Amino acid sequence: MHMARYCREGALALALGLPLGSGAGPAQLKLGTHELPPYSQQVNGQAEGLAVQAVRCALRKQGVAVEFAFLPWARAQSAARQGELDGFFAASQSAERDAWATLSAPIAPQQWRWYLLRESRLDPLSPEFRQQARVSSFLGGNMLSWLRQEGYQLEAAPPRNEQLLQMLLKRRVDAVLANHLVMERLLAEQDASGQIRSVLQQDKPLGVYFSQRFTAAHPNFLPRFNQALQGCAAR
Repeated sequence: MHMARYCREGALALALGLPLGSGAGPAQLKLGTHELPPYSQQVNGQAEGLAVQAVRCALRKQGVAVEFAFLPWARAQSAARQGELDGFFAASQSAERDAWATLSAPIAPQQWRWYLLRESRLDPLSPEFRQQARVSSFLGGNMLSWLRQEGYQLEAAPPRNEQLLQMLLKRRVDAVLANHLVMERLLAEQDASGQIRSVLQQDKPLGVYFSQRFTAAHPNFLPRFNQALQGCAAR
């Protein structure tokens, strides 16, 4: 069983005398996320990243304390579905998630991009690609579910994007589908940008999925959260 790593944040709101949980709102949230720089990561025991900052900003406006639980991505979603967490982020829309949770307004941008070796002549947007190319994405992600639903030729999916990039560089797959900011960061860190080219599949902005159990208990929270995101969401 995976143990969560928690980053508790509420002292600032309390110190400022903000109205935690006043009215119909909750006093505190527990949200799941995972290590996904530059969106979410732990730095010296503190939650940081584009998505974390947007969520923190909106909740601070509402005077709501938050506890971030860092978990493997699939586990974060499972915990929210089982009621152990109020929600999870940063996530893109999917019908499977919509069945039991509600997505907020966008908190950060995301492009789904195909990454291939620069010398590859494959065209990810061609009809033949879906039937011929060996592809992958990271475990627990919306992209992997989409690839499966659309009938792509899937290879084993690793739990981390770092491993996904290595699969491509070692030619274990022909292409990978990944978040553009995440992959660009990894390519720069590994000095591999010159070996790779990318092709846009679609824009899929990221938000917070709140469980329907939570939104039913706090029916006014999500509209207020979405409004509070104005001026907070990453661009």
